Amino acid sequence: MTSFYNKINYQFIISRKITDIITFYLLITIIVTISIIPGCIQDGAEPGLMETQVDIDLPSDSTGIPGGKLAVRIHLPDPENTRYPEGAPVVIVGEGGAVADGIVNTYLRNLEDVIVITLIYPGGENLRENRRSDGEYDYRGRRSIAALRDVIRYAAGGKPDANGSRLGDLANYDVLYSNVGFIGFSFGGNIGIAVAALEGEAIGDHLKYVIQWETPVSSQIATRDLGRMLFQPINSGATGRTEFFNPYYVSYGPQVINVDYSRIAYDPASIYPVFIDGNGDGIFTVVNGSHYRQPTPDLNDNGILERNEDYGLDTYWFDTYDTDGREVYSRPVMKALERYNALSDRWPSNIVSVAEAESYWDIRESVRMYGAALEKIPGLKGMYLLSDDDHVQSDPHKSHVHQAFDGWTRHTSWFKINPDKKYLVEVDPSLEDLPIRELDWNTPPAEWEDRSSYCIPEVVKDETYQIAAVHQMADLVQEGNGGIAT
Repeated sequence: MTSFYNKINYQFIISRKITDIITFYLLITIIVTISIIPGCIQDGAEPGLMETQVDIDLPSDSTGIPGGKLAVRIHLPDPENTRYPEGAPVVIVGEGGAVADGIVNTYLRNLEDVIVITLIYPGGENLRENRRSDGEYDYRGRRSIAALRDVIRYAAGGKPDANGSRLGDLANYDVLYSNVGFIGFSFGGNIGIAVAALEGEAIGDHLKYVIQWETPVSSQIATRDLGRMLFQPINSGATGRTEFFNPYYVSYGPQVINVDYSRIAYDPASIYPVFIDGNGDGIFTVVNGSHYRQPTPDLNDNGILERNEDYGLDTYWFDTYDTDGREVYSRPVMKALERYNALSDRWPSNIVSVAEAESYWDIRESVRMYGAALEKIPGLKGMYLLSDDDHVQSDPHKSHVHQAFDGWTRHTSWFKINPDKKYLVEVDPSLEDLPIRELDWNTPPAEWEDRSSYCIPEVVKDETYQIAAVHQMADLVQEGNGGIAT
């Protein structure tokens, strides 16, 4: 009996050891899997819907370094949640502002059925994510544009990563290489047009649409020449924006908005060194008014700037043109400084020349590139997104949207302001009863000042109509490819 029980006990012990070994290896497998796929579950995702994040290094001559690589992140939807039975389309995200780092998907976190690609432009770095792209950052210049070109080629299956793998190798479903788009947020929308205009030969078969969200499509809009004016220029460290509209606005223009710059002045000791001198005293005159807690040029404290009051003119928000710390104003302001001899024949060393400013803005203003972009990629489709209250601009004429409309529609029949309501409801069913007016393709509003006729109401979250736009544009492309939109 003793030997029998000892045998049973021995077998039990062996069995426990085998079970423990299997359990151990299962745990190791789970841990390794989680470490390989960081951030599997996206914030706000429904239970069971997973997003896989994969970081790759993408070889690119945009870095200017032999063997240089770009830091790129792929956000893959769950295999059971691709937008189409045929597979998943792809959208590339253009970060707002002029920052180099856009690898974290901060805009489309709840876009769960489309592959989202984010990147760091050459020379950019994200210390928190421990990711960096080789090279030197050029504030969305030619190197950044070339980097986006290579990411588009990768997204469309035409370029492998540093390991020789292609995008489709990361997904266990079909990647729809023929359905690749770009969405750019704020200033980030301009590079989507620049890459088509300057690199269209390399990506003409790949890039199908560009979405611009509240993008400052001209230099005057980027530098807020019409408003909102900051309390002080960005390099002063001040925070907050006024609701002022430039009282020297004259009329709309498709590339240049007509502003009366004849009173332009320069005083390096003023809060705004470059300004429109409404009261003619040679300095940017401010008072402590009741509407704002900081010094304001609203001398009569009525909340509106008038033509006998000053209007401050600013550089683009990243403040510098190059490593020497020189500044660049909008194209018309630079020309006005020269035309009206505001600098008294002595050009300050911290302001670029007019010729340098022209070259700088040539590849950063969509209004100057729409024609070339749509000539290089004739079938390129476009959408412009905006809500009632623009996140930066206070121009009641919505001049930047008007400029985008004119630039797109002169060259394509596939441009739309904001997505259709049915796509908003698809993202957020609670919007079903919200009155939202729609414009057809290539149709302008009857009155640009009538914001309710074409702008998204402020009660709708930005991400909701941004996702809706991606869905509508991807569906348009997929239907053209013979696919079935869901």
